[in-house]
Amino acid sequence: MRKLHTLNEDTFHEIEWKEGLAVVRFYAPWCPPCHNSERLFNTFVESIEDNVIVGTVNVDQAPVLTTRYNIWGLPSVLMFKDGQLIHRIVGVKPISDYQKALDELIKSESNNDEKNEAKSSIGTLCLTKSEIKAE
Repeated sequence: MRKLHTLNEDTFHEIEWKEGLAVVRFYAPWCPPCHNSERLFNTFVESIEDNVIVGTVNVDQAPVLTTRYNIWGLPSVLMFKDGQLIHRIVGVKPISDYQKALDELIKSESNNDEKNEAKSSIGTLCLTKSEIKAE
């Protein structure tokens, strides 16, 4: 079984400072939909690649995070890319909704990697031309 990080206001920097992707579920122990959907979320988590951090936040123990990320409905699943909130899913949803949102994030991340590689190549070409002109 995959490890879920238990996050709070002291440890949430693991998400906010991380390069790459993270999925965080905000829940409350007194929330029936949270309790009923926990197994569904855990099933989704098992399908996520190991390089994606996955965590949970108990809103009762993290009121500052709950306010910072405007958590008004529970459960809420937030998806982060390079520490920035990119996608929010509120309420109990089918696994396919979570997977679709994560797939879009992964796709956008790989597109950005390709763009960065292209920019790097262009920069190298420009540098090479500059060197030629200097001679």
